[in-house]
Amino acid sequence: MAASWRAWRWAIPLWASALTCAAAQAPTAEVVIEERVNPYRIFGRSALELAGQMREYGPQHAYGDRRLAGSTDWHVTWTYQSLPRRDRCELISVTVGAEIVTTLPSWSGARVDSDLAREWKRFYASLEAHEAGHVQHGREAAIAVRDAMLAIPTAPDCKLLRRALDNAARAQLRRYTGITRRYDADTEYGLRQGVQLRP
Repeated sequence: MAASWRAWRWAIPLWASALTCAAAQAPTAEVVIEERVNPYRIFGRSALELAGQMREYGPQHAYGDRRLAGSTDWHVTWTYQSLPRRDRCELISVTVGAEIVTTLPSWSGARVDSDLAREWKRFYASLEAHEAGHVQHGREAAIAVRDAMLAIPTAPDCKLLRRALDNAARAQLRRYTGITRRYDADTEYGLRQGVQLRP
């Protein structure tokens, strides 16, 4: 029901003389997003038992010690290439990657036709819908990082360009961290979306 992010970067300046002679052109950009779901198994014969299992084995809250029924973590990384040209340093390319991992409970009893199984399926669909919001934040964060970096195509020197690019990327990550935290606050960590297993 919560999301977190981690970011790192490295820059690869291009010093090849052949590139120095090339005509200036718009930097290239790529966003690569990898998504996966990690299930954790729980057992129980009542809603109370299942809720207890999720409190015991669910993913750790990103900003606290308690455990949650589900969570989504997104990690955004970036690399770029720059090239000194005449009295400027130009951005040549940007690659942004995002790894988005959603952790959700898995209960084998959901395959049985029972009142508890039907309630579980309702609860699970609500939990999936809530976590999908966090997944979307991770996707949007990666695209926002790319766009922010492309908005800085040049600087007086490569050190200033690197600093500006990294600052722009980190600013977008801070922005989307705020967005995902507000999402949890507004939905009460999914409770307003039905993320509560009813007895």
